[in-house]
Amino acid sequence: MARRAFLAALLALALPAAADWAPSKPVRLVVPFAPGGQPDVVARSLAEPLSRALGQPVVIENRPGAGGNIAAEAVARSAPDGHTLLMGTNGPLAVSPALAKSLPYDVTRDFAFVTLVGTSPSLVAVHPSLGATTLAEVVAKAKAQPGRLNYASVGKGSISQLSMESLNAAAGIRTEHIPYNGGAPAVAALLAGDVQLLSLNPTALIPHVQAGRIRVVAQTGARRSPLIPDLPTVAESGYPGFEAPVWMAVVAPARTPPEAIARLHAELARIVRDPEMKAKLWDRQWIDPVGSTPGEAARVVREETAKWSRIGQALGLVLE
Repeated sequence: MARRAFLAALLALALPAAADWAPSKPVRLVVPFAPGGQPDVVARSLAEPLSRALGQPVVIENRPGAGGNIAAEAVARSAPDGHTLLMGTNGPLAVSPALAKSLPYDVTRDFAFVTLVGTSPSLVAVHPSLGATTLAEVVAKAKAQPGRLNYASVGKGSISQLSMESLNAAAGIRTEHIPYNGGAPAVAALLAGDVQLLSLNPTALIPHVQAGRIRVVAQTGARRSPLIPDLPTVAESGYPGFEAPVWMAVVAPARTPPEAIARLHAELARIVRDPEMKAKLWDRQWIDPVGSTPGEAARVVREETAKWSRIGQALGLVLE
């Protein structure tokens, strides 16, 4: 008994204690996209309760551009003191590392993972002028007009681009990519008819679907979202195995003290799993909240990077 108690005491001393760290100044939560998009809304939803828990303001800083890579680089180069965080997404944390010729940061070397916040499907949306109401009809029209249809994305290297490129490959079609700087201009381009297609999170699209200004033909998750049960997945629409969800993870600069990571993880996981927050994220933002451990978040990013690397090599996709 005495030996077990001694070993337990040693283990407790070896593990970082969340209570051992508190921020000494405001915490920056950097969002790699413009205000109003899903990552921005989620970040702002977390900021207030996180501020209360930490006893310091949590300030949202939007740094859009380069598919999220500008924000990721800024955080990677920030002081590793727990006062700067990134609301990372597929793009800067998995797609760019998988496909870019070169990056000014290395996800494995330059970041410490805090938690996987949640996941969400993307929706494949079309402008009504295309005259398509199903994914099969979209594919048929694209095959009849090779290279004539355009799709918008929120930026090069984003899951918005990769999901459409994966669909092009799966369906044997060719649609042209037009990147925009964030979700708002990409949606505006679709609404104006400047592009015919867009794959993006439900938050940005559903209000326009309800207003009859655009249509959605499929969702990109492995399973149908219970909030859109009548909308089939891409996999169900004839392309088995297709899966391209959106996810968000909070990361800090590498070499951030373990006790800071432990405290930030403990608070964020508790906030994300809170019933009130779960309802806010899931029901209003179409997010399936996770609140994973740092290790689980790192595993998801590794697996996603490997997946997009395989797909990129198969498709010959390289991000300049």
